Amino acid sequence: MTPTSLQIKVKALQRLIKEETYYKQELKEQTEHVEKLKNDSEVDPYDLKKQIEVQQDTERLLPSLYKKIEQFKENLNEYMESYEGTEDLTEAKEIVIKANELLSTKISA
Repeated sequence: MTPTSLQIKVKALQRLIKEETYYKQELKEQTEHVEKLKNDSEVDPYDLKKQIEVQQDTERLLPSLYKKIEQFKENLNEYMESYEGTEDLTEAKEIVIKANELLSTKISA
């Protein structure tokens, strides 16, 4: 059965929220890795520089991801406001709440 527009919008927002969790974890791990390298006197400066670049790339990615989550959340909200179908909106409402919570507590990069 083909997914409905509501299901597609809900799943897309869920995917973005899941991605944010992964990126925050990656940033945490990369930051720890960089700190370890900085404390190692035998580390190659080039390796350290490259690992710092990886960390910065992840940091730069998060703000655009938050914007995307906000856009998808607003799109889902607008869709629900005008929705006249018979599907249960519980899951959609829950994911919007989760997105709001995430956006209100997002890390500052």
